[in-house]
Amino acid sequence: MMKTKGFQAGLMLFLLLMIISSVALAANPEDFQFKGLRLGDSYDTMVEKLGEPDFDTDMYLRGVQVIRYTYSADQKIYVDAMNKNVVEMFCKSKHYVGPHGVTYGATRAGLSKAFGKAEHKHLDGNVYYIYYNPAEPNEKMLIEMEPENRYLLSWTYTNLDLEDPGIIITGEEKEQEPAKKFNYGGLPTN
Repeated sequence: MMKTKGFQAGLMLFLLLMIISSVALAANPEDFQFKGLRLGDSYDTMVEKLGEPDFDTDMYLRGVQVIRYTYSADQKIYVDAMNKNVVEMFCKSKHYVGPHGVTYGATRAGLSKAFGKAEHKHLDGNVYYIYYNPAEPNEKMLIEMEPENRYLLSWTYTNLDLEDPGIIITGEEKEQEPAKKFNYGGLPTN
């Protein structure tokens, strides 16, 4: 009788630990933020969390008119032009530390350990692992993977439709315009 109760207690403890570990191996709502900024936050919250952007570009992203705020080549925030809420956040920085300590170069095994199983999808010629926010199913965390060696290249948090075509620039792309003509060593340049 005593052995049976000990066995049952051990079995219950084992099952409880299995349940806890399976819950820990899934993306959770706290994983869907970038430096404290969340999808749906306002432009003002973006500036409060990240500071002033370097420049902006009017465009369409996945069928939605947005303003892309560029903080660096590795960090861009997309805000819906109509309601001024964040709809997508992109980061390709090798120095960014994401949820659960996941960084650039993380492997598939590391991602599975941190976030659980992911949907695997090819978008715009790139390989992504896609995780869904359990509290807001339209919010997605896309992790771009290096196609041959399968390690993390970039993060994208979005609540936009992934089936819609990519980016269409609508305004003048000021980032493409040179600030002024440079003259290297007295040689004329065109």
